[in-house]
Amino acid sequence: MNIKNLCLWLMLSLTVSVSSYAKETAFRLSTFIKPSFQQITLEIDPDSPTFSGETTITIDVTKATDTIGFYQKDLTIQEAYLSNGDTKIPLAVTSHDYEIQHGKASQKIAANRYSLHIVFDGKFNTSSDGMYLSKFEGLNYIFTQFEDMYARRAFPSFDEPGFKIPYQMTIRSPEKHTVLSNTLVKKRTVKDGWQTVEFNKTKPMPTYLIALAVGELDSYDIPYLNVPGKIYTPKGQAQRTKFAAKHTAGILQSLENYFGSSYPYEKLDFVAVPNFTFGAMENVGLVTYRSSLLLLEDEPRLAEQGNTLNVIAHELAHMWYGNLVTMAWWDDLWLNEAFASWMASKVMMELYPEQNFKGQLVQEGAFGADASPTVKPVKKIVKSQTDVMDGLGLNYSKGESILQLIESLVGEKSFQKGIQKYMKNNAFKNAQADDLWEVLSTVAEFNVPAMMKTYLEQPSYPLIEFATNGEISQSRYHLKGSEVKEQTWIVPLSISYKKNGKVSRTNLFLDTAKTTVAELAEADWIFPNENAMGYMRWKVSPKQLAALLEDVSVLNVREKKSLLYNTQALFSAGKIELAELMTVMDTLVDDKDPMIGSAVVSTLNDFLYLVDKDNEAMFGQFAAKKLMPWFERLGVEDQPNDSTDTTRLRGAVYGILSRYANTPQVEKISAELASRYLKDPTSVPRSIATRALRNMARFSQQDWFTILRDFYIANTDANIRGTVSRAMIFTEEQQVEKALDFALSDHVSPANAITNVYVAMSSLDDKTLFYAWLDKNFDELSKKMPAFHIARMPEYFSTSCHAGNIKLAEKFYQDKKANFEGMARSYDIANYSAKLCLSLKEANQANFNRYLQQATQN
Repeated sequence: MNIKNLCLWLMLSLTVSVSSYAKETAFRLSTFIKPSFQQITLEIDPDSPTFSGETTITIDVTKATDTIGFYQKDLTIQEAYLSNGDTKIPLAVTSHDYEIQHGKASQKIAANRYSLHIVFDGKFNTSSDGMYLSKFEGLNYIFTQFEDMYARRAFPSFDEPGFKIPYQMTIRSPEKHTVLSNTLVKKRTVKDGWQTVEFNKTKPMPTYLIALAVGELDSYDIPYLNVPGKIYTPKGQAQRTKFAAKHTAGILQSLENYFGSSYPYEKLDFVAVPNFTFGAMENVGLVTYRSSLLLLEDEPRLAEQGNTLNVIAHELAHMWYGNLVTMAWWDDLWLNEAFASWMASKVMMELYPEQNFKGQLVQEGAFGADASPTVKPVKKIVKSQTDVMDGLGLNYSKGESILQLIESLVGEKSFQKGIQKYMKNNAFKNAQADDLWEVLSTVAEFNVPAMMKTYLEQPSYPLIEFATNGEISQSRYHLKGSEVKEQTWIVPLSISYKKNGKVSRTNLFLDTAKTTVAELAEADWIFPNENAMGYMRWKVSPKQLAALLEDVSVLNVREKKSLLYNTQALFSAGKIELAELMTVMDTLVDDKDPMIGSAVVSTLNDFLYLVDKDNEAMFGQFAAKKLMPWFERLGVEDQPNDSTDTTRLRGAVYGILSRYANTPQVEKISAELASRYLKDPTSVPRSIATRALRNMARFSQQDWFTILRDFYIANTDANIRGTVSRAMIFTEEQQVEKALDFALSDHVSPANAITNVYVAMSSLDDKTLFYAWLDKNFDELSKKMPAFHIARMPEYFSTSCHAGNIKLAEKFYQDKKANFEGMARSYDIANYSAKLCLSLKEANQANFNRYLQQATQN
């Protein structure tokens, strides 16, 4: 899964008596009942609110029992029984915790092979999980999203990743529809306006990778594949997939070369889904994507290509990581996502160097969440779907960062050799992280399992401090004012240092709280993070930092970015004063590399929690002083020779200036860009268009809510709608309320509702209006949104830096958080984050204001 998707952990060994089901681990199915094959038949009409089906699962009962366990959710079981030859054993089905069903027989079920037959029916949902209804341009479609625990909403099954078996799907549907699943069609018959489509049997795979699509779909061939492949779209959209189709074969070839093995399945289809919660999903042979990723212009702008190419690479990497070799349980989901993200980055570096993935510091996307005292380890105990989604983003960012770190230590060729061996050993089977560490240990010169446990089986990351006498110590990094449990890590350090006028390097593993490296004593400066590969923060003396800034040209671009981000993190931790951070920023602000410019803008954005109505004008002046030289060089128009980094910097600089430094020059440019975009959305880059529209919505006297709403409704293109919805940030409360109400309308899909609400409320410093609206509309909003969004609602809506808002959130969630699984945990995270932000604001506000006054007077 992408953009987003899953994590999890460990199971207890099962000790089940011959006649009792009660002693099993509560959140897992029995280990003595094992499925080996499942046939599924579904009757699906997208124009009907209901569906029906039956399934036959071949199971081996290895110990006598009177109960067969399986999963289902929101289905009605019409009949369930076991058969063995002429023997038929009826089962009375009851529901239990964790969506486990008990099919109880009136007699003892002897150890043997049986067929488990279940007849069922259900209702399609519209919240984009399970098997769901999606409406687009007046037509109905059925799509699926089964990761992580949603296959059970479409058919009864042994819905755990450890049960990796073949499936055979048959779908009955009105003749007019295209019907898709994981494999090629074996047989299709038509009678009385209905078709019956029987698909080939799959290779062994878990339930979460099963997929289907039914509707009036069009298609476009993916060229140059060694297996059949098409991109399917809602009716009338297929010609817009040329860009994705053009690049897919090259990405797949790159992956095959890395793994040393061919794509392992019989076809490769993509589907552009108009209502999709995540970015994409790696279903075997039928990969689903948010339509915005596939429905593009024939040749998108360079900066708008990267996301699509990266997501395709991520999903295709899953065909090996996750699909060919599957986690045994959800506690190792991080491994699926981390490896797919890491592999996608390698593909992007190889095939699309112009996207400059080599310059990305992936760990910076993880450090914020991973610093919280409330964070859980990447590898954690998982019992339910909400456990899977808890801390989801760290599966991708932290996991990829750690894999990059290991590869840098082992070496690319040795690392690749280990991965190929791991894939060969576990093909079409399940594996655990320990299986991978064992293989990598054969190509590494250090204890891989021991190091990985310190990063993945405990939360957060270390702060490494260097004393002038050569002493090195580690502690757990945390923000100023928070309390954390101390930990230690096995930290690989690649250290550059200058001593007696000479730059030298040394490497070591810090595996204790303290050590001393004599050669570092009295060093002029120390930089302990070669090529910015470390997953840590670090601190040297003020004198050594000043000396490093004098020699900053010895650092490469990644290292300069890391230096700035690291210094900002030290300020947030209360380890340095604001002036020291600003000195680093001032040293780098004139760097000509656009990646450094983007890092400066990012650092400025990190101060926004200290910006309010009282100092907003001063901050705008300060930002203009720092960024106007970039703005005057870059402007707002793409140039023929622009790099991706230049384009990204242009959007970032214009974004902060148009929000906080709305000079007559910026205002005039924004009005021109907004007008041009509304006439022709292809005429302005999306990142620039959003900021121009946002500027007009904030500062213009026109009724920009009506302008943007009407434009949104008139355009069904997902990229246009995304551009417009992200611009709906208003200052006038009546327009804010209208924008919030619009999120509940049928024009906004369930998967996008949470974004529209978040954008609409983001302009409110005092969120009294928002909580009043949310209280009034909570039932309607919660019925519309996917379960994942409901559970995480506090983290989306209630992270604040305002004491009054914290009290409003406490009151609002008091009687709601216990009614939605996962919401209480999300509320605790949001509440702690808000209180910590408030504490930081109180500690830093006066000093920040003084700095702004001085900086804007000079």
